Amino acid sequence: MSSSSPAVIRWLVRHAGYPAHRLAPGAERLVLFAAAAAAAADEAGVQRASGMIVRKNSAEEASRRQQAENRRKAHFKSDNRTAT
Repeated sequence: MSSSSPAVIRWLVRHAGYPAHRLAPGAERLVLFAAAAAAAADEAGVQRASGMIVRKNSAEEASRRQQAENRRKAHFKSDNRTAT
């Protein structure tokens, strides 16, 4: 048994009423596959996402938009000069 097996059993006991009740075979298989994938990722040293939403850096995006707008205005002024 892997090191994640006790965690899977605890989850089944807490949420599925195991051993008195069992999940559907497909659901049990999904739980076991998820546990196996998590164990393989832990062994490989893969870091899991913490579930946090990565927000955009609004200041950086505003700066980029302003730079693009300034470039557009500069081209507009230089391309549309009138001869005097």
